[in-house]
Amino acid sequence: MSKENIKIMTGIFASVFAHAGHISKEEAKEISGLGDHDFDQAYLEASGIADKFMDAEGEKMDKFMEHFGAKIEKYMDGYRW
Repeated sequence: MSKENIKIMTGIFASVFAHAGHISKEEAKEISGLGDHDFDQAYLEASGIADKFMDAEGEKMDKFMEHFGAKIEKYMDGYRW
C-alpha cells in the first residue's frame, strides 16, 4: 500500500466529518495532507458515505463503518494483514 493511498483514505475519513459539520472542509484537507485535486476526489467520495449513513435509521456508526469500509476496499488492494 502506498503512502498516497493512506492519505486518500485519511482524506475520505476526515471529509465525512466535514460533511457532517464537525470540522471544516479546510481542516479535513489539512488532516489528509493531500493536494487540491486528490482532496477534491476524496471529498466527493466522502459525500456519498455521509449521505448514506446520516440518512440511515438505527445505529449510525454501523452504517458509517459499512459504507466507509466498502469505499476504501479499493485502496487496500494488495495489502496483507
